[in-house]
Amino acid sequence: MRRIRSPETRGRFVRLPWPVLAIVAVAGLMMPGRGAWALDQVRSTYLEKCGGCHGIEGRSGQTYIPTLRDRVGTLSCTPEGRTYLLTVPGVSMSLIRDDALMARVMNFVLFDLGGESTPTGTRPFTAAEIHAQRGHALSTTDLPALRGQVWARAIACAAGRR
Repeated sequence: MRRIRSPETRGRFVRLPWPVLAIVAVAGLMMPGRGAWALDQVRSTYLEKCGGCHGIEGRSGQTYIPTLRDRVGTLSCTPEGRTYLLTVPGVSMSLIRDDALMARVMNFVLFDLGGESTPTGTRPFTAAEIHAQRGHALSTTDLPALRGQVWARAIACAAGRR
């Protein structure tokens, strides 16, 4: 037999026979648990390169970093908003140097995280579109003000489509 400490006995020992310990151990291994989520390359890239600020599910919390979940698609309502998505510094100067992968990450952001906020008929980003915008990063000193203006026009556009 083996002695194990039990928190309920405050320092006293409980004696359990080895067969009981073996059964408990095997039963614990056989219990169905919730498995880990397998992430594809796009989701793992988003998580590694974007999720630290924008949140692993696109919810950034109460910060100056915008929440993407169920909101970001509204920006695709205007050409200005679509361009903004690709020229914001976190995208245009991203360490994701492969344009095709960046296009897939941005499409994940727009269609998956954006959800219902993305208008029907929105065209996916392409590697060529990403490549064309990489050299045109926003250079404003007041990104929150610019973002507010772009959002206001995109929201007005989306409201007009309803």
